[in-house]
Amino acid sequence: MLVKQIPPMTALTFSTRTTLRDLAKFGEMSTRRLYHEAARLGLSVMGPVFWTYHGATGNPVQVFQLDIALPVSEASGSPDGFEFRRIEPLRGIHQTHEGPWENLPGLYNRLIPQILQQGHSLNGVCRETYVHIDLAEPVNNITDVLIGIN
Repeated sequence: MLVKQIPPMTALTFSTRTTLRDLAKFGEMSTRRLYHEAARLGLSVMGPVFWTYHGATGNPVQVFQLDIALPVSEASGSPDGFEFRRIEPLRGIHQTHEGPWENLPGLYNRLIPQILQQGHSLNGVCRETYVHIDLAEPVNNITDVLIGIN
């Protein structure tokens, strides 16, 4: 297992309380709007969009905090419907997932027991960075998953 430390960054963000069952309604619209807002503000995009899950347990009806973020060059201007935030460093176990997002739960179900068996403790934060998105052919999706550890 690869332990990674993701450095801090400035991001344009959207935050909400939601459930795993309701995630789909934030997908394409939120991503498109983040990129549009960054362009409107004249900001350089510094990396792909990522979703950070705070307190998600795999239970489809449990409410948790979701942060959707787009790394940008600076916090400049007045975003409409979003906010600038400094994203703190995150240390965790990294795994790249290739294929449909519907298969991501299986990745978590395989990795989490292994992480615990190796003596790590989870910090309740998971991040998915969407390296390549192909809505027409989801088999081509590439997602970097980081399961936060203490």
